[in-house]
Amino acid sequence: MGKFLTALCLLALFLYAPQEPFAKGAPATIISVKEAAALLDKGDVIILDVRTPAEFAQGHLPGARNMDFFGGRFDHDAANLPADRQILLYCSSGKRSAGAAEALKGAGVKKILDMHQGFQAWEKAGMPVEK
Repeated sequence: MGKFLTALCLLALFLYAPQEPFAKGAPATIISVKEAAALLDKGDVIILDVRTPAEFAQGHLPGARNMDFFGGRFDHDAANLPADRQILLYCSSGKRSAGAAEALKGAGVKKILDMHQGFQAWEKAGMPVEK
């Protein structure tokens, strides 16, 4: 009986464990800094920095456009993005960009990429920054 209960408990933990952030059906595909840099080199992506304008002014990815997630116009601006283009999102550490990905998905954007650990990881990797 003890082994049965242990097995049942393990099965319950497995079935009801929280989903991974990379789970299928998530609003965005999580990519690394290295993958993001490769996309920038190709030039075939819209780069959205969802931090505040002040954070953006301190430094951002080359070619990025600032679209402040908490600025009040995000949903309006998201509705005007091309639904079929690839969108690369990032924030400071990856939290705001996750929310932004949800909003973009709701606005009909289909190809959303979210840079893992955001601008902090980009800087830490020594990647180029525009000001």
